[in-house]
Amino acid sequence: SREKAINQARQVAIYLCRELTDLSFPKIAEQFGGRDHSTIMHAYERIKSRRKAEIDLDQAVQELVEKLR
Repeated sequence: SREKAINQARQVAIYLCRELTDLSFPKIAEQFGGRDHSTIMHAYERIKSRRKAEIDLDQAVQELVEKLR
């Protein structure tokens, strides 16, 4: 689904996979339904840049990181 909330949740999950594991973009892509690794790279970079611009998103991601560690 391309619904905004689902897309954002998926992008955050991709970001967390990259930050909290040693998986490569292609390996993460496999885990997310065989998506292209460039799609995964885009999602990661999008959340990374949005964290700098959006305080609420940054706090939410930080809380998830703390819970997952």
